[in-house]
Amino acid sequence: MGVRPRARAAARRRGQHPDAGPHRISERRDRRFDPVVRDRAPARLPVVGVRRGYPHPLTCPSGGRNALDDLRFADLISKIAHELRSPLTSVKGFSATLVKRWDRFTDDQKLQFVQTIHSDAERMGRIVSEVLDLARLESGRLELHRTEVDLSAIAHKAAEHLRDLPGADRVKVEIEDGFKAFADAERLQHVLGNLLENAIKFSDEGDIVVGADRHDGTVHVIVADAGIGIDPDRLPAIFSGPAPAGQRSGPSGSGLGLYLTKRLVEAHGGEITVDSKVSKGSTFTVTLPAAEHAS
Repeated sequence: MGVRPRARAAARRRGQHPDAGPHRISERRDRRFDPVVRDRAPARLPVVGVRRGYPHPLTCPSGGRNALDDLRFADLISKIAHELRSPLTSVKGFSATLVKRWDRFTDDQKLQFVQTIHSDAERMGRIVSEVLDLARLESGRLELHRTEVDLSAIAHKAAEHLRDLPGADRVKVEIEDGFKAFADAERLQHVLGNLLENAIKFSDEGDIVVGADRHDGTVHVIVADAGIGIDPDRLPAIFSGPAPAGQRSGPSGSGLGLYLTKRLVEAHGGEITVDSKVSKGSTFTVTLPAAEHAS
């Protein structure tokens, strides 16, 4: 359709070609009229660059460096979903039961239901926090707030958060009060929580001992159990994240726990090692800088 005569005349007054294309007149606050040209196809923006590789499959939504990365990323998402599904199902089930049959339960039963819901909600919160920390680590945006921390207090808090797990009563903290290290208290508690949760899940009996000592300006935090142990062929890859598709994961929860633990320890300038024997148990040792004024 051609340009109307009045629009053609207005275009000439503005020094524009009357057949430059369809125009839409918009009125601005200063009451002046300006044409807004509507292109028939959106303009293409110039491509500055394309990143074809990712340092880790968690940061790669698609593509990746190779098919193995894609498989590991898909396996990672599957494991996260599986870990969240279990507590979520519990929360939905117990809460729905309370809503529909509130009057059928005693006060003690109701309290037990609510405590279970609370415990599973905390578990989901820990999983989400774990995934967020891992994403920050992979993108280099994790900030640590390191101070002198009391290792005994942190170990007790980590054990307290796991109190509802069967076997949590076997955890024994053997760290003297006032034993200091230089670390981010929240992240160190997360590290110990991951190690304790693994020890509880993969041991049926025997004490789970948390200890600490000093050596050459460093602090060694030790978590030892008498559980099922780790196969020797799994030890080299125990901190490498989720097992490849089709391979069973060892003691590492969702496959994220020990990988995240290693990354958090390394972010502190420390290291983590493991000594394990099948059917005898495992001992994880976290080495951290000692507190600046530790005696």
